[in-house]
Amino acid sequence: MRVVWVKDGNIGHEKQVKVLLDKLSETTDMSVIEKTHRHTFVNKINNIINYITFGISSMFLSQAQLSNDHLYIKHNADIIIGAGNGTHYEIIRLKRLLSRHSKKQIKAITILSPTYLKNKFDIICAPLHDKHKHSNDLSNVIYFEGSLATVSLNEPDINTILIAVGGINKHYHFEEDHLISQISYFVSLNTTKNCFIFNTRRTPTSMNSKLKLLSDKFDNIIFCDFKETDLSFEDILHKSSSKLISRDSVNMIYESLSCIGDTYLLDMKSKSEKNKIVKNVNSLIINRKVGYIDCGDLVEGLAKMKLCKQNEYNEVMAEVEKVAYALNKVI
Repeated sequence: MRVVWVKDGNIGHEKQVKVLLDKLSETTDMSVIEKTHRHTFVNKINNIINYITFGISSMFLSQAQLSNDHLYIKHNADIIIGAGNGTHYEIIRLKRLLSRHSKKQIKAITILSPTYLKNKFDIICAPLHDKHKHSNDLSNVIYFEGSLATVSLNEPDINTILIAVGGINKHYHFEEDHLISQISYFVSLNTTKNCFIFNTRRTPTSMNSKLKLLSDKFDNIIFCDFKETDLSFEDILHKSSSKLISRDSVNMIYESLSCIGDTYLLDMKSKSEKNKIVKNVNSLIINRKVGYIDCGDLVEGLAKMKLCKQNEYNEVMAEVEKVAYALNKVI
C-alpha cells in the first residue's frame, strides 16, 4: 500500500498519524512518502479561500500544481492521510489531482475532525469528544477515545517515575507555583526513585527555570528539556511505574493510559467547565480511569495534598489498535 502523509508540523498531530501508520504496517506492506504543509497564517487564509471556492478551484488543479506535485503523482498513492485543519484542504486537493493522473480510487483519510468538507473524506478518524461535530448519518467516521498512542504492555520499572508538564493553553489556567508545589509533593513521595521531568514547546521559560531549580534541589530528578535532551519521552513513559501529567496535555494523558503504570493528573483550574477537553478529563477522573492530586483545604489558606488513585483494574487503552482494525476492513 502506497501512502502520502501530509504533515502540518504539529507534533501532537503527527505522532497520532505515525502510530496509526506503524500499526497498519504490521499487517500491510507499506511505502510512505511525506509532504509538509505547515499550518501558517498564510496557508490558513489560503485554505479558507479554497474551502469557499472549492467547486471552482478544483477545476484548475492540473498544470499549475503539476511541477510541485510530480513526486507525489509518481508515488502512485492508494491513501492520502493527515491530521489537523492545516492538512485538510491539501489532502482533498491531492486526492483530486492524483486520482486524475492514476485513474484509480484514492482514499482520503483524516485523523481528527475536519471543520469543512467532511463529505469529501473517505474516512474520518475522530475522537469521541468531537462526536457533536458529525451528523448521525455520516457513515465514514471511525471514533476513538482521546488520542491515538503507541500501546505498550511491557512491565515498568518500579524505580522509575515520570512527570510531564505542558504549558499555556486554551483549557486550563497554568499557575506555575501551584504546579511546582504539586510536583514537589509527588517527588517527595518517591525520593528513592529516578524521576524524569519532561517539558514541552508550550512550557513557559519561567516554568522551565523553576523545574531546573527543582531538579537541583532533589538528587533523584532528571530534568529533560526538549531542546537539549537525547532521552525519548516514549521510552521513559513506557518504563515508568508512575506518571504525573498536567491536565492540558491530552495527548500525553492518553499516551500514559496506553501503557502499564499508574497515571495521575496535576490539579489545574479549568477556564470553562463546558470546554470539551475539560469535560473529557473530568470524565476520566469521575470514572477513575486516572488518578489525580487533590488539593483540598484543611482550613482556609492551609492546603492539604492527597494522591487519589485510579481504579487498579483498568485495562491499558488500545485505541490505535481499534482504529487500525476498522481501517483495515475498509482499505
